[in-house]
Amino acid sequence: MGAAGAVGVAGVLGGQFVGDAASQAEQSGGQYPAGQPPRGEPRAYEDYTVHEVPSQYDTVQAAVEAAAPEDLVLVEPGVYREAVEVTDTPRLTIRGTDRNDVVLDGEFKREDGVLVTVDDVVVENLTARHYVRNGFFWSSVSGWRGSYLTAYNNQVYGIYNIASQHGRYDNCYASGHTDSGFYIGQCKPCHAVIEHVRSEHNAIGYSGTNAGGYLTVRDSVWRNNMGGIVPNSLDSEADPPQDSARIENNLVESNNNADAPDESFGYAAFGTGINVAGGINNEVVGNTVRDHANFGIVAVPMIDENLYPPRGNRFVDNDVSGSGRADLAIGAPEDGGNVFEDNVAGSSRPGGLDGGTRLVGGDPWVTMVLFEQFTQLDRGEAPRGDWRNAPEPPFAELESMPNARDAPPREAVRRGES
Repeated sequence: MGAAGAVGVAGVLGGQFVGDAASQAEQSGGQYPAGQPPRGEPRAYEDYTVHEVPSQYDTVQAAVEAAAPEDLVLVEPGVYREAVEVTDTPRLTIRGTDRNDVVLDGEFKREDGVLVTVDDVVVENLTARHYVRNGFFWSSVSGWRGSYLTAYNNQVYGIYNIASQHGRYDNCYASGHTDSGFYIGQCKPCHAVIEHVRSEHNAIGYSGTNAGGYLTVRDSVWRNNMGGIVPNSLDSEADPPQDSARIENNLVESNNNADAPDESFGYAAFGTGINVAGGINNEVVGNTVRDHANFGIVAVPMIDENLYPPRGNRFVDNDVSGSGRADLAIGAPEDGGNVFEDNVAGSSRPGGLDGGTRLVGGDPWVTMVLFEQFTQLDRGEAPRGDWRNAPEPPFAELESMPNARDAPPREAVRRGES
């Protein structure tokens, strides 16, 4: 977002463009549910070859290039100063034997730790650090999985995919990124799950631009970022607005970290726990959200080339406390159908928000609070840390994959029926 976006928000708060906002929201389909049916565990491959690094191949990339579909690239402890690309071999697994001691190192000059552009590739049980783009990156694929990964102090994203479907992140950790620790973007429907992960010291813990439909973010910890969980709508990616994600049973706390690295719009979400920024038809259910400088759970309009007001979102059974401005909040303009019900919270803007009614209105003050932060960011006056020297992960707390040496490679995910 830039200066034009700032002017647009000011105009909206002044009472202009509300009709355009409603028509813009009507362009969304909302045809996919937010959650998804249960999936079975990925099936093991039966006929595969193990390619060992460094005993057989000096580099991970050399082993990847020698492998065939369904093979396993097994990497022993060491620091591997390389960028790995998987562009020709689908259904490949790259696995470290020790999560903390198998390290891909970008040395602050290589782009991505692992870049994948083919289907059903699994990366598990290793660490990527010091890349000038992303730690782990899947782009335009069907089928992907990242398990037991650590990404830290990479310049843009930690664990990232875009324009991809049918995937999962689990048991991963991300810290020290200028955009977000975890990202799923530009997919409808996504058929994706993030579960049992931890994200901290990033500009944003989770960002999901224009992502939804069978998309679940659950059972994870999001703390000490600038902003916590931020599904959002932007014209810079395809098919806005963001539509239909389920955010469930997460611990979201203390996302007020002004020292976190930020080169995007993290500070615009500063001090918010779960921030639905221009999204529609989302389900925010059963989360514990506490100790935020601004808002615990908030829905606000998002302005880019177009205006995206929140609509049709449900916020149910959340426990929200310790917010500096309000535990529950919705900004103006919003486009109706937003429901707050059965939450435990001490305050809201507008008042009486948690009555289960389908709100039409919203509070302009809520939008202005975050707009002021965006304006500060747009002028280059917002605080930000340096991704190169953000805190290192708590390695002793990060468990390795069980039986990493001997477990057979498995498919990325089981496809659901939907």
